[in-house]
Amino acid sequence: MPGPGRARCKWAARTAALALLAVSSVPRPAPAALIRDNLYDVKALDAREAWAVGNFGAIYHTADGGKTWQARESGTKSPLFGVDFAGPRDGWVVGKSALILHTADAGATWARQTNPISAQKPLFKVRALDARTAWAVGDWGAVAVTHDGGETWEDRSLPDDVVLYDVSFPDARHGFVAGEYGTLLATQDGGATWAKRPVGTEKTLFGVSFTSPTQGWVVGIDGLVLRTRDGGATWDVQRGAVEAGSIEELGFLEALKNPGLYAVQVAGRYGVVIGDTGMVLTTADGGETWTRRELPGKQQLVWMRGVSLAAGPEGFVVGGSGFTARVEQDRIVLPADGEAAAAP
Repeated sequence: MPGPGRARCKWAARTAALALLAVSSVPRPAPAALIRDNLYDVKALDAREAWAVGNFGAIYHTADGGKTWQARESGTKSPLFGVDFAGPRDGWVVGKSALILHTADAGATWARQTNPISAQKPLFKVRALDARTAWAVGDWGAVAVTHDGGETWEDRSLPDDVVLYDVSFPDARHGFVAGEYGTLLATQDGGATWAKRPVGTEKTLFGVSFTSPTQGWVVGIDGLVLRTRDGGATWDVQRGAVEAGSIEELGFLEALKNPGLYAVQVAGRYGVVIGDTGMVLTTADGGETWTRRELPGKQQLVWMRGVSLAAGPEGFVVGGSGFTARVEQDRIVLPADGEAAAAP
């Protein structure tokens, strides 16, 4: 019988997974000039161009720094949870029912790729190492890899019933996968073998970002931010607590101060962490310290799921009800009014 902390982590992970799937039963809204779909992930190709994916098979593209977004036909109405590109032409999208879509013409067309993962397993994230190699992870320990541009996919799923939420490859040989129960898997041989790395917590980890084989971050429930300098052998707690506690123990207001964190990316000196209830953290010192950024007005309660940084570093953040914002180094700039979120 799992303890209260483990049960709470399991509940939080399953709740997050089901929350992604539950919205699929809502009728698709009529086309509109503004994005209305919940957006779950984004990939920045450079400071101006990016791709975002979300509910009802939504795929959006911007080429003007997020001022305008154009919808692209995906061929599906299923929720799409992850997107990544290997250069401007070759990209993958993953989603509900183990769906994998691929483009080789810069997003002009998207084609479904056959894979051996069970349709009962949603795929939550995909990482493209190059035009031929990509990794996808998801629920029930789902792991898939292609080495031929998606012509064939290999099922590398775990035997354990564990939700895997994110994957990061700082180079072709070193990779990391994060998930529930404090799961962190690491490979040093390009994915031929994977080994668990202890992170000191059983809390669910939703996001992982490694800038090198040794330097990385994971984020998760209760505002947790952990940093490693030795490839995951040891971890420093930068925010939150590794011990699981109930809302009754923490206090409701304290729990609100530490909402779930769902994505992290660090590029050079700058980095961004995003999560629920308008939570944005930025760093300008290579992840040594993190500063909370207050979003203005009605955006203070928005939930965010995807962040991607390109050169500059500049990038994009996406979230609920079509939320999009630009990242300019350590600032978050909203497109509608150009108002930047600034630290107190």
